[in-house]
Amino acid sequence: MMEFTTRLKDLRRQSHLSQEQLATRVGVSRQAISKWESGAGRPEIENLVALADVFAVSVDALLGVADAAAGGGAEYRYESVTSHDVDQPKHFDVDCGSIYGCTIRGYDGEQLRVRVVSNTVAEVARHFKVSVDDRAKRIDVVVRRGDGISETLAKDDVSVVLWIPQRYVTTMECAAKAFEAHVQGLDCDGLELDVRTQRLTLDDVHGHVEVNCNLDMEIDCATLDGRVDVNQLSATSRITVPKGSTIAVLTHGLRTRTIVGAGVHVDEDAPDVVELNGVASELIIEGR
Repeated sequence: MMEFTTRLKDLRRQSHLSQEQLATRVGVSRQAISKWESGAGRPEIENLVALADVFAVSVDALLGVADAAAGGGAEYRYESVTSHDVDQPKHFDVDCGSIYGCTIRGYDGEQLRVRVVSNTVAEVARHFKVSVDDRAKRIDVVVRRGDGISETLAKDDVSVVLWIPQRYVTTMECAAKAFEAHVQGLDCDGLELDVRTQRLTLDDVHGHVEVNCNLDMEIDCATLDGRVDVNQLSATSRITVPKGSTIAVLTHGLRTRTIVGAGVHVDEDAPDVVELNGVASELIIEGR
């Protein structure tokens, strides 16, 4: 219980909320927040969910256990959180730089939250600066690595977790040089990923996804609802879709080809589409 009380106070302070302001957002009294932070009381599950939504973290992370939003594994030892209030639909443009992992997660909230996390870099906030430029119809987010940490260390054990307020995202671009990337629970008109990654997972993602990557990569679509375009140069990649999926398959470019494996049905009129564009590239499509 001490882990939860400490975590709750830290998250509230990082979000610049008083106990009374947090109570209003959760729908409880200020006294209830005070009891939870002192360990004199324990929130019911519906209040835990409400707290997690306010802070843009998973319930497990709030309790100090596994952080599902960061792609699984134990909660990170060190983190820096940048929060920004969003008040209307916008285009999000994000540049994460060179890191180990990048996770984008849509959620039912009103804040953009950027978590820079690590198990070895203790002073994450000093070494990585997050800038947010909020304009009329777009938000630009840049994660900058300082001179005090090498790119090699950043690529070994620094990840960025982006919590995107679902109601306010129209379209999104994200650039990252990362070993792995994850997109979860996002519904928007268009998502463009300009990445150098070997592993990409798309889970509960709805709309048009465009992936630009010239590395051999594994793309895992836990769900498929819309269109996935893979743009590559001299690469051989594999994309898995739910077993039994019926999709349209398109191939464009010079010396490109797609290979459809077992568990996938091809129908040129299907609403869900997988498209390969590029030069001297191959895409294998399989059912999972």
